[in-house]
Amino acid sequence: MPTIIDDPLLLADLQSRVSDLELSKTHNDVSAILQKERADMLLHLRKIKEAMVKEASGDGGSGSGRGGGASSKELEQLRAENKELKKVNAKQQYRIEHLVSNLRGALEGDK
Repeated sequence: MPTIIDDPLLLADLQSRVSDLELSKTHNDVSAILQKERADMLLHLRKIKEAMVKEASGDGGSGSGRGGGASSKELEQLRAENKELKKVNAKQQYRIEHLVSNLRGALEGDK
């Protein structure tokens, strides 16, 4: 009966089986690591979802139940800024209308 060392086919088959087992072990290790990472990610996503639901329901403190995150101080600042922008917009609109009127008058005067 030939020994494993003497028969190159048996030796190659044995080496192939060993490498398959090592590959399977590596695959199992990687799978376990990936499964742990997925579980951790799922827990993290659940915490984020809970925080979002809590904020949207108004229990988050700064929100008013509509999903907005602005505090009353921020809202006051935004309203003041909006008021100033409306003033600037009105001035610009007046200037544009004045320029258009003058331009039309100049064009009609050239005729």
